[in-house]
Amino acid sequence: MNILSKANNGASIRDQTATAGCLSYRRDQRQADSAVCVFLRRGYHLFMDHKWLEDFVVLARERSFSRAAEQRHVTQPQFSRRIRALELWVGADLINRAGLPLSLTPAGEELLPVARRALAGLAELRERIRGAQAGGDWVTLATGRTLSRTVAPAWLQRVQRAAGGFRLRILTGSIHEGATALEQGAADFLLTFSHPRLPLLLDEARFEGLTVGTDELVAVSAPRPDGRPLHALPGTERRPVLVLGYAPTLALHQILQDGLGRRAQAGRELHLRTAVESDFAESLHEQALQGVGLAWLPRALVATDLQARRLVAAEDGPGIAFEIRLLRPRQPRNALVQTVWTASSAG
Repeated sequence: MNILSKANNGASIRDQTATAGCLSYRRDQRQADSAVCVFLRRGYHLFMDHKWLEDFVVLARERSFSRAAEQRHVTQPQFSRRIRALELWVGADLINRAGLPLSLTPAGEELLPVARRALAGLAELRERIRGAQAGGDWVTLATGRTLSRTVAPAWLQRVQRAAGGFRLRILTGSIHEGATALEQGAADFLLTFSHPRLPLLLDEARFEGLTVGTDELVAVSAPRPDGRPLHALPGTERRPVLVLGYAPTLALHQILQDGLGRRAQAGRELHLRTAVESDFAESLHEQALQGVGLAWLPRALVATDLQARRLVAAEDGPGIAFEIRLLRPRQPRNALVQTVWTASSAG
């Protein structure tokens, strides 16, 4: 059966036209998001995802697809497809793509204030419902898995002494997932690594942050029987050091690469060969303990192992330093969130 034939059963000409355009668009964009079209029981219709409105508002502000895609933490092709999907839903072009910087079409200018009001209204409604459902003593923290183990417990104990008893909900994920949770109101705070190599694309007019700690990546290895590192830097061209590396998606990968690059510029040549790559620092930690290779791990993660000599330093000198920052919306969700922020600032 022709896939469009069902649209003739009670669907309007506008519905049929939108569906045909959507299917044509999907043929032209082989990697188009599956969310572009949805087929409902009564006919074929194009639906609208509120994220497309968020994309459009950011694009209207940035006037650049590449910068807007960075702000939304997606690739530029993904971002372009989502804007096109919104245009298909509206039924008109929203962006003048001919010149730079980009500009809005008359339809885009008309949609922009409506989109802003709709998003603000949805956010306000969500916060009211969440506040009623969750209770007033919950605080939500978005962070990475490593920081949830090394920093979050001490931070919680410190602020609870000052802010009184409250319950903490921890959401773990990547730095970009945490930023998205903060932007969308799913988290009250974001606890994250901070480094010049890690630009966190949050609107400074809406969010603020403070430094709550420092740490460093240190090169560690399991020891030999005589106490020397099993895997020691710098290695040689013929016998490179086996390294346990971070997946490129991790913030710690970016911090490490920046530090190694600076060492290379300073003439400190290292001979390395990656033996294992993981998106989980604790996995690399365990493999370092087993002697699989050398790993650059946060000192907070390996401090007790270094003290007990289960791991030893694989090089002399300082590690690769970074900060740990706590971020929050400038407009807190409630008085408890503000109290927690004040306690964090006082620490």
